Amino acid sequence: MERWLTAEGKRSVSRLLLGPALVLSLLAVQASCHGSCTHRVPSRGEVVHQVHLKPERLTKRSSPDDLQLKIKIIYDSSVDRLPADKRRLVKDKLFPQAIDYLQRAFSVRRRVGPVLLSRQCATNQYMRKRGDPHRYCQEACADITRCGPVVVPQHHLQQCKVCSESGKSCGPTGPPDGPGVDGSDFVLYVSGITTERCGQENIVAYAAYCQLEAELDRPIAGYANLCPAMISSQPQEFEGMLSTVKHEIIHALGFSAGLFAFYHDDEGKPLTPRFASGLPAFNDSLGLYQWSEAVIRRVSRLWDIRGGEMVRHHVHVLVTPRVVEEARRHFNCPILEGMELENQGGTGTELNHWEKRLLENEAMTGSHTQNRVFSRLTLAIMEDSGWYRANYSLAQRLDWGRGLGCDFVMKSCKFWMDRQRQRRHPVTPFCDTVRASPLQLTCRQDQLAVAVCNLQKYPQQLPLEYQYFDRIPDVAADQLSSFGGAVEIADFCPFSQEFSWHLSGEYQRNSYCRVSENQPDWWRNYGAEQYGPDSVCLYQKSAFVMEQCTRKMTYPDWGSGCYKVSCSYQGLTVYVQDRSFLCSRKGQLLSVSVRVSDWVYNGVLVCPACTDFCDDCPLPHQLLPINTSRSNPIGQRHSGPQSPALVTHPWEHGYNSTCFLLFIIRNCLLFLDPCSSSPGLAITLWLLLLNLVPLVAGLLVCHCS
Repeated sequence: MERWLTAEGKRSVSRLLLGPALVLSLLAVQASCHGSCTHRVPSRGEVVHQVHLKPERLTKRSSPDDLQLKIKIIYDSSVDRLPADKRRLVKDKLFPQAIDYLQRAFSVRRRVGPVLLSRQCATNQYMRKRGDPHRYCQEACADITRCGPVVVPQHHLQQCKVCSESGKSCGPTGPPDGPGVDGSDFVLYVSGITTERCGQENIVAYAAYCQLEAELDRPIAGYANLCPAMISSQPQEFEGMLSTVKHEIIHALGFSAGLFAFYHDDEGKPLTPRFASGLPAFNDSLGLYQWSEAVIRRVSRLWDIRGGEMVRHHVHVLVTPRVVEEARRHFNCPILEGMELENQGGTGTELNHWEKRLLENEAMTGSHTQNRVFSRLTLAIMEDSGWYRANYSLAQRLDWGRGLGCDFVMKSCKFWMDRQRQRRHPVTPFCDTVRASPLQLTCRQDQLAVAVCNLQKYPQQLPLEYQYFDRIPDVAADQLSSFGGAVEIADFCPFSQEFSWHLSGEYQRNSYCRVSENQPDWWRNYGAEQYGPDSVCLYQKSAFVMEQCTRKMTYPDWGSGCYKVSCSYQGLTVYVQDRSFLCSRKGQLLSVSVRVSDWVYNGVLVCPACTDFCDDCPLPHQLLPINTSRSNPIGQRHSGPQSPALVTHPWEHGYNSTCFLLFIIRNCLLFLDPCSSSPGLAITLWLLLLNLVPLVAGLLVCHCS
C-alpha cells in the first residue's frame, strides 16, 4: 500500500477577456480589452490524473487516417436554456466548426476508449495500490463529479472504488461502470452558465482539461463555458468568437502551463522526471507541476532601452524539437533557442501563450487584437506534447515577424526600430506615431484592415526595460518614459492595430475590410470606401474632399481606407464607386473623383504592389506606361489646378470614331454641374453638343469609306 495522497492545491485565479483593441468613437479613440485570455490552470483538486481506460480497447499504431482526433461534444442543459439565436449559434455554428478544424488538424498517437472517467473523491484524498491501475478514495467518492462547472453524467463514470481510512479494506461500491463515451479521444463538456468568472469585464469564454489518461498523460476530458451575456450573434463578430472557441479548446487539449510537465517524447517517454506516484514535482509558488529543461528553459537577452542603455531581459523559451525548428524557420534565425512564451499579464496569461511581441496575431498569443491565425508553431507545440500528430497543411500563414532575422526575435523593439531607421526602412511591423486626434490612419500589416498606431501615453512611467523612445515629435523629453504601445503584453511595443466604432457605448462596426457589414452609411463614408470580400486597405495621399455646390467637407481622420480590388493579366485594378483604375506600379498615385448621392469626392490613393494581392502580375517590361494626361474631376470647372487624369485619350490607342464621339459627349457632360445656379452654362454645353453633330457625321462617313 502507498500512503494517502491529496488532490488539494493552490488555486490560480484567471479569466478570459476580450483584450486590447482600439475603439473609435465620434470623439476619440480609446483602448479597451478585447480578446485577452487568462487561461486558469485547474488546481490539483480539480484534475484527475492517471485515469485507467480499459486495456482491451487499446489499439496499436495504424495509419494517420485511422487515428484522426475524435472530439465528442456533450452540451450541458444550460446551453438549451440560452435564447434561441445564441443557442443556434453555439450548437449549429461555433462548436461544430471549431471541432471540425481541430479534428482535421490533429490525430492522436495512441487511441484509447471508450472514455470512462474516474469519480472524484469526497475528501480529495485517495490512494493507489501496487499493481492496481485504479485510484481509491478515502471512505467515499463524491456524490457528483464535475468537469469545470459541468456535472459529469453518471453513465460517463467508472464505478466508485474506496478504501477505509487505514487502507486495509478496499473495494468497489455503488453503481457499476457506465458505458462511457465510445468512439471518442476527448470529451468536451460545453456549458453556457453565468459563473463568477463571467462577471469579470468582457469575459467571453474559458476552457480547461479535467482528466488525463494513464498511458501518456493525454487529456481525455475538458470543458468550455461560454458566458451568455457576451455571446454575440452579429456577423462581424463571428470569426472572432470562432477563433476564441478554438483557442480555448487548444488550451484544454494541451497548450497549457499546467500540462508542460506531462509532455512526452516521440517514443512515449516523459520529458520531465516522475516520482514514485507517477507525477512530476509540484511547484507551490507557481501552482503548477514543474517542467524540466527539456521542455522550457529560462534565458537572458541583452535589451536596448532609451538613453543608449542596455538591461537584462529574462524570458522563458519552449525548447521542444519541432517548436525550435519552426521558430528558427519562421524568423530566419538559426541560433534561436526556441519560441518565447508570454512573460507578462499575470497568472493565466504568462507561460500559457506565445509572446505577443513576436507573434502578434498568432491565435495562441494572450490577446485577440486582430486577424487571428493558427500557425505552424501552434501545431508544432501540440505535436511536441507527444500526444498528437499535426496536419501542417491546415496551418495558416503568419506574416508577423516572418524572415526578419535574429535582430527582430532576440532583441528589443527599440533596437529593431533604430536599426530600420538607420537603413531608411519603415519600422514595420512596429510603428512610432502617437495615437492622437485627429487620427493618422494606416493599414494593418497584411493590408486587410484600416489601422491606427497604438503608441500612447500612460499615466505613469513604464518599467525601465520597456522605455524605448529617445524622442517623439511634440513630446517633451521628461515625458518620453511614459510612452509605449497600448498592448502591454507585447512588451509595450507599439504596432498598427485595427479598431472598432462605438456609438454611445454600442458596437457599430470594425475596420476589417473584408466584411460587408462594416460598410459605413453613405453619409459617413468620408473616403468613398467599399468594404467586402474583395476589398483591401489602401493608403491615401491626401484627405478626401467632399463637395456639394459651395459646400466642402474634409474628415480630419485620414490616411487609409478600404477599397475593392481585382487581379487580371494587366495587374491590380482598384475600384472606387463605379470607376476602375489600373495600378501599373507600386507607389503610383490615383487621382480619384467620383459622385455619390449628389456629393463629389475628390482624393488621391496610393497603389500597392500588385504582388501584395495577386499571384500573377505583369513583369516589369510588360507594364503599361503610367498615364500623365489630365482632366477635370467630376463637378469641377476649368478654373484652378488640375490633377492627373484617370481617363486615357482614345486617340492614344487607335480608338474608332464612335468611341471618340462617346468620349467627347462623356467629358462634356462632366461639366453639367447640378450645383450651378447659372442656366446659361448648361445651355451653352448643350449647344456645343449640337454643333458637334456635323463633325460626328463627317467622322462616320470617313470611317465607312
